[in-house]
Amino acid sequence: MSQIASSGATSLQNEFEGRRLLVASAAIGLATSMNAVMFYGLGSLMRPLQADFGWERSDISFAVTLMTICIFVFGPVVGRLSDRFGAAAVGSMSLLAYGLATIAMATTVDTLWGFWLAYCAIAVLGLGSTPIVLVRPITRGFDRRRGLALGMALTGAGIVGFWVPNVVAAVTAAMGWRAAFCALAVTAIVAAPLVWFGFRRHEQPSRVAASHVAPPVGLSIREAARTRPFWLASALAASMALGIGGMVFHLVSIFQDLGAEPTTAARYASLIGFSSVAGRLIIGLSLDRFPAGRVGVAVFALGSVGIAMLWFGGLAYAPAAVILIGLLLGAEVDLLAYMASRLFEPQSFGRIYGWLYGVYAVAFGFSPPVVGRLREGFGSYETPVLVSISLLAVASVIAFMVGRQSEKRPVSIGAEVN
Repeated sequence: MSQIASSGATSLQNEFEGRRLLVASAAIGLATSMNAVMFYGLGSLMRPLQADFGWERSDISFAVTLMTICIFVFGPVVGRLSDRFGAAAVGSMSLLAYGLATIAMATTVDTLWGFWLAYCAIAVLGLGSTPIVLVRPITRGFDRRRGLALGMALTGAGIVGFWVPNVVAAVTAAMGWRAAFCALAVTAIVAAPLVWFGFRRHEQPSRVAASHVAPPVGLSIREAARTRPFWLASALAASMALGIGGMVFHLVSIFQDLGAEPTTAARYASLIGFSSVAGRLIIGLSLDRFPAGRVGVAVFALGSVGIAMLWFGGLAYAPAAVILIGLLLGAEVDLLAYMASRLFEPQSFGRIYGWLYGVYAVAFGFSPPVVGRLREGFGSYETPVLVSISLLAVASVIAFMVGRQSEKRPVSIGAEVN
């Protein structure tokens, strides 16, 4: 019996042998990913832009709306490129391209329309630096430890909320907002070769195989759209993003409505960064041990409790509420990537996950204004809280159904990954 246990532990350990650099490269790429860096960067640079140009905050933040639309429209396209040419090429070129485009924007743009167009160009060029592409080698390289490997890689995206505001604040104070955008761009450019070298050796066998036989094509988006799992996963992406996005965005305002001082409210809200990073690792470990559907139900239940505590429990429960919400925020993208990798064959992962991630991004971006309108219409956050909890309840049911579907599919790790 002990020999069997030892053999199982060795097998699990062997999955990380030779792939530690792969996981580290994915984490580095995601720590400089376009969507996270340009989101947090713009949030930190809103006041300097407003002071320099006189633009309204709503006009400045509209750039993020355009970014999410580009992710939705072009996500499947970039995913298909990743399926065809590999994550090493697409990911590294995307980091380099969006870094250079950001420098061009920072040094030339001086009109609002130009700023919007530049953000659209950066979004399209930088899509390859998002989880759509950078988690692809993880899903192909890991089976029994896939959840943990995804969680470790996606912690890179979680720490963006820590380093970007600090870098932006320091550089802006010393040299202005244009230099701050350039500093963010440099991090992406530096990360590009690290992603290339970290990913390349794991894709070499696929190129060798491709020289002898035609590469497997996999399902197209149109073909996948004829299947029940595709629409279940799409509904899961939309419901969980709508349920959590507005709550996260309005955290500080909710605390202030409950009577907290602005500095206290900001301190409470900052806990979400730490808990979201922890959430990625916890969800990863859980997915390797328990059925994905049950893990999803548990995560959404905890998130719902956190949201309920946030409003109905008052400030006394604020830290606990934010930690639970952060755990959910950190778990969502990991859960979606894991389920997509189990539902669909590896050759189709990039394009299908590109679609699902686009749905998630648009729903997440759509949620804050909806919560704001509900707050204005009903005079408090009670109704938005109840709506968010209801959406997460729907997500729980769908997650269980998606989990059942994923268990029926045979697991297939690409033979090209060693």
